[in-house]
Amino acid sequence: MSELDINYTKEAFLHPWNLTFMIVAMLVAFSVSLTGATWPFDFALILTAGIELVYLGTMPRNERFRRAVRSRRAEEFAKPPSQKELFQNLTRFNQRRYARLRKIQKDIRANYRKLSYASQGMLDSHLKKIDGLLDSYLNLLYQKERFEYSSQNTTESEVIQAIDDLQEDIKDDTPRVRAIKERRLKILEQRLERSKKGAENLEIIEAQLETIEDVIKYINEQSLTLRNPEEISFQLDTLLTEVEETQASVEEIEEV
Repeated sequence: MSELDINYTKEAFLHPWNLTFMIVAMLVAFSVSLTGATWPFDFALILTAGIELVYLGTMPRNERFRRAVRSRRAEEFAKPPSQKELFQNLTRFNQRRYARLRKIQKDIRANYRKLSYASQGMLDSHLKKIDGLLDSYLNLLYQKERFEYSSQNTTESEVIQAIDDLQEDIKDDTPRVRAIKERRLKILEQRLERSKKGAENLEIIEAQLETIEDVIKYINEQSLTLRNPEEISFQLDTLLTEVEETQASVEEIEEV
């Protein structure tokens, strides 16, 4: 985020303190106008406008104010997207894929409510874990689409060909030219490694997504009778651990 992306005058105008001042000033001017005399109202408006112009002329240039704005904007920029934002960024296909699982979750909840009161504590625990799984499912869908987009832009074969061509090209170059091309070669090798890991991660993510779908469907099938709730608890705990490991692996690749 560069300085050009921030309108400090707008930030100063929309600052809560300034908006509070404007509201109070307008209320005072309105109250004064009720006396019947026009000059107090005009004076209040002129005074407010003058103070506001001075404020907007000086505050946007204040370095402390600018640092505070940059810090706040940086925090907003670094803030991870919400579940709603993740869903909105998905393709229609994956949105429907996620919505189907949420529908099954609602069916499971409805079936659980029909079971005995004594088992509700364990069932509530199941529902919380299922909700956590679906949050992770949405994150994995989003990460999968990012890897797919990246792989579409650069194919592994193109990078391999570029490496082969460059290795052949640098054989007859002078030391200075070779040093520059070797730096490019190193970057290409890093891209190739990332591409291979990305392709592997795509397979891992898809397998994990399908596993989550199968487990949720299985729980739905068992939710009418729930003959073995301990087994379901074990499956949910195991799957949650696997999903956490998958997400950690994916995030590690993204940081490279």
